Amino acid sequence: MARRPAKEWLAVAVWITTIYAAIPFVRTLREAFAIRWPVELLAFAVMAIVAAAAGAALMASQRRRHSIRWADVAWIAGIAAVMIVWTRALMGQPEEAVHFLEYGVLGVLLYRALRLNIDDPGIFVAGALLGTIFGTVDEILQWMVPDRFWDFRDLVLNGGTSVLVQIAVWRVVPKPTSRVGPSTLRLLVRLAAAEVLILTICLAATPQRLGALARSLPFLEPLAVSDDVICEYGYLHPLDGRTAFRSRLSRSDLLDQDHRRAVEAAAAIEESRGRHGQSLREVPPAVDPFVYEIRVHLFARNRNLAEARRHAEGTRAHRRSMTVAARENRILDQVFGTTLSRSTQSWSDSQREAVEAGGDPDARFVSRVAGHLITGVSERRLRLMMLAAFVLLVAGDVVLSRSLRRSTRV
Repeated sequence: MARRPAKEWLAVAVWITTIYAAIPFVRTLREAFAIRWPVELLAFAVMAIVAAAAGAALMASQRRRHSIRWADVAWIAGIAAVMIVWTRALMGQPEEAVHFLEYGVLGVLLYRALRLNIDDPGIFVAGALLGTIFGTVDEILQWMVPDRFWDFRDLVLNGGTSVLVQIAVWRVVPKPTSRVGPSTLRLLVRLAAAEVLILTICLAATPQRLGALARSLPFLEPLAVSDDVICEYGYLHPLDGRTAFRSRLSRSDLLDQDHRRAVEAAAAIEESRGRHGQSLREVPPAVDPFVYEIRVHLFARNRNLAEARRHAEGTRAHRRSMTVAARENRILDQVFGTTLSRSTQSWSDSQREAVEAGGDPDARFVSRVAGHLITGVSERRLRLMMLAAFVLLVAGDVVLSRSLRRSTRV
């Protein structure tokens, strides 16, 4: 008989509360760390902890079996390698690698709590789903906190860590001997339905929809006008064979606004010189996507040109930054050209040629501006797919619940 899981679930509650409570202070803690040490040390520390945890897992497996199974070594080493390579890919924002530690510990705590009531292999799937749900809520809370941001990549990071840790636990702990029972299957269906429902709501939280809700619910207004959004839909526009960019506007809308609003938009970008962040907050994309996007493309161009000048000509870093600056300028010239010509931000022919010559003409480039936009599927189609998945899961829950009631009566 399952005992009361007070202590184990209390540990889960304390840990997840700690993760959530730290959200407002992460940026301050990062800055304090960066004053004293290179921020990349965070990533190297995570790599070391992951490697140590893998070693500890193998030692635990050896103590339990009195021998080392090569299958366990392969699985644990593979999982550790994935996390280390993933951490290496996060070197641009090494503090993000801390998610591996947060949701790694959470995964172990969830297994310890769930095993009190689940004695079949479904326990590992339940742990992964619960970790993913907690990770999704984490991102929602970050979106609501000033100076923190929603990021689908962090969603993948949290969920991916939850899955990897449960696989590692599966290789280390004694294997459940019973098959997945109806009650466990129902729990898994309900957890999956909860995650699908949360994601469906998030995917509907566009700035336009939040703005409409804010008219009735004023407390939503700061979220509606924020330059940080959960979800936006747009277009991926190819510019030529090697250059593309994303936009909230169609090419026809961009062309129309560039001709019709050139003088007004040029005045807006001139007025915002030297105060990029403040101007983006004053005119968020939900209010004026055209002006917002041209400002961000200009910032990306100018920042990368300045970055290129910090490196010696001919170096990889110099060439990479010059390529980005040249392609961003190409987007500005061809998409926002009329507006750009009315401002002082337009480059001369000689400057344009010099930057183009310093970059890689054969590199394929997709601008990171508006990189979060969902462009591969329409909002309507995506919502229908998510709702269909939710309905199927609810139907599965109903069928399983009826089956359990019948078996109980028998």
